[in-house]
Amino acid sequence: MSSQSGGKQTAPSRGVSRRARIEARATVRPEFYDLDPMNVVWHGNHVRYLEVARCVLLEQIGYTYQDMQESGYAWPVVDLRLRYYRPLRFGQKLEILVAIVEWENRLKMTYLVTDQASGAKLARGHTVQVAVDLESEEMLWQTPPILRAKLAPYLR
Repeated sequence: MSSQSGGKQTAPSRGVSRRARIEARATVRPEFYDLDPMNVVWHGNHVRYLEVARCVLLEQIGYTYQDMQESGYAWPVVDLRLRYYRPLRFGQKLEILVAIVEWENRLKMTYLVTDQASGAKLARGHTVQVAVDLESEEMLWQTPPILRAKLAPYLR
């Protein structure tokens, strides 16, 4: 799987909360080893593509998984939802739009997977991550100050 990325902050879309949205885009091209016996991308590989997009967004805000660990927190995914609309194919250029839509008590990101050439919607979903203090191994009920600081420039 190859990927490229780019990010931006945009105004909320119609039907989305009026709160600021922090977005990024990643381009992914499925490889041969991602296919199932029916020659389409195996459904479980979609999760890896979402991870690529999530990492692009986290890098954009300056809070990568390494930064999280160094700040004393882990952010495990506790909820993952995907809706598949059309199959993904070998070599197809995919664009994944990822947006942070909640950050106060948990980190929720939404994803939209489209065909880069046609714009056709292929899948959508979301993930929810929670902060866990690495020292005590306790889940936090509020977003740690470090994440709030990283998001502050985007929320003005």
